[in-house]
Order: sequence, then structure tokens, then C-alpha cells
Amino acid sequence: MKIEKTHRVGLFDIDYQFKLRIEAAARFFQDIAVHHSTGIGAGPDVLLKKGLVWFLSRLEIEFFRYPTLGEDLRIVTWSRGFKGFKGYREYLIDSSQGKVARGSGVWLFYDFMRKRIIKVPPEISGLYEIEQEKWFDNEIDDWVSTGRIEPEHETEVSLRYSDVDVNGHVNNTVYFGFLETLYHKTMMSNGQSVKNLKIRFSREIDKDREHIRVGAKKVNGVYICNICDNSELYAEAEIIPMG
Repeated sequence: MKIEKTHRVGLFDIDYQFKLRIEAAARFFQDIAVHHSTGIGAGPDVLLKKGLVWFLSRLEIEFFRYPTLGEDLRIVTWSRGFKGFKGYREYLIDSSQGKVARGSGVWLFYDFMRKRIIKVPPEISGLYEIEQEKWFDNEIDDWVSTGRIEPEHETEVSLRYSDVDVNGHVNNTVYFGFLETLYHKTMMSNGQSVKNLKIRFSREIDKDREHIRVGAKKVNGVYICNICDNSELYAEAEIIPMG
């Protein structure tokens, strides 16, 4: 079953050029995933009472264009099924003006009481109607990230109170804002926007952290990125600019 919502691009969704921010698109994906799960009785309100939660593990987003203030968007998602402790989900953003972005994500099912990921139980997976359609030939789950890099470009980002979500750590969508900041401050050339972004979340950023570093190096036209501090690697990413 495909689930959809509409959203009019507002002031908090755009950058200074009046174009949709990548972080906002990632937030749309997260919001509609929660909307889907809540609608079938498996939302955060239900899971948290049982000490359970979904954590986003990997996400790939591909942009066709960047809509501007006031455009009415349609945001679509569907579950592509479950395997062990993983859930697979697809996304689409479009409007009457054409496709905006598409995405593919992998979520992990986590037990707070046992402090480990667990197999998705049938009473949860059975609530979803599965759609097999997917966007990318290569699974984001198969993408091999590179680990720590020696960055050619780097910036420090201060963490804000508003970055922390109900799970007590920096929300996954905020990581896209970190990467956007690095890209537009140090890497963007010839006005090229981001075409494709892959990310693998390695570790939570705790609510008590004050700063993190975001770095990148260019390899064969692709930017390989780290979100880290001196001791921890929080996420790895890959950015491909639009041609």
C-alpha cells in the first residue's frame, strides 16, 4: 500500500535562494514514514511503550530538481518488506510540475530494554501491505562505505538543543543539514546542486555533545564524507553533484 501526503513548501523548508533544502526533503521522508506506521497502529507512540523503536540505518536520495517557496508537493512512501531486523522503505516527492526526488531507506528495529537490534516480530511486520516497486537497481544496503577519511574540505558544526529528538540523540535528518553546510560552504562549484546523496549512520550523536566535524574528499568526481569527532565516526556519506 502506498501512503501519500501533501505539503506546501514553506519558509522553514527553503534556503536563502528560496530552494528546498536537502534536510527538509529528508524530514519529509521521515515524517511520512512515521505517518504510515502510526496509521496502521505501529507508530512511535505504540512502540516506545514496549521499549521498541525504528532507527534509520541507510538512506539514498536522488534529486531531479529543487522546488521553491509555495510549490505544492505530493510525498509518497511504501514498505518494501522486512528481512530479519531490517525494514525497507521507498519514497517519492513530486508535484504537478514533475518529479522532485526519490529515495530508498533501510531501518533497523531496536529493543531499548535489551539494548540491541532485534528481528522484526510478525505482529509488527504483518501490519504492513508490501509493495515490491523500488527505485534503484543497486540496493543502498549493498553500498560499501569507506570508513574514516583524510578530508580535503572540513568544517565544524555546533549542535543545538533543537537538533535532539524524542530518543535523546541528534535526529537523523539533521545530519543532512551538516552535509549541506559542508557542501555549500567548501565544496560547491559552478553552482551545482546535489544530485545524489547516500548516507550510512554508524553511531548516535548524544544530546550532550556540543560540536562535530564534517569533512570530505573528492574521488573520481564523487565526494566521500565523514561526520565525526576526534574519537567517533557518526556517519559516512557520498555526494554526487548534478552534471
